[in-house]
Amino acid sequence: ELRLQDMLMLLLTPYIEEDLTNYYSKIRKDVSPHITPWKIEVIDTNRNHFRGFQMQITFEIEPTDGGQWIPIGKDRMTYEISSGPDVKLIHHTHLKTYKYPPE
Repeated sequence: ELRLQDMLMLLLTPYIEEDLTNYYSKIRKDVSPHITPWKIEVIDTNRNHFRGFQMQITFEIEPTDGGQWIPIGKDRMTYEISSGPDVKLIHHTHLKTYKYPPE
């Protein structure tokens, strides 16, 4: 199960980083977010019906600065994944902004 979760997070990483970059560029000019796929906490998964191929995954993530891997915030994100393949962000809640240490 953990291996499948890790593979899914690796496949979603480009989408997650793009969405986080778009969001954080508006609230934090000092860093750009990077993610560590092994530190993503899956909160919920569901699908539209038995064996349906329209699925949702909700997780919490703490993006980092990418250089020293210092967490810069905490976010809850829900993606819809469907055949195509199509991946789209359907909900993003910014939970917390962490103070970034001065240089």
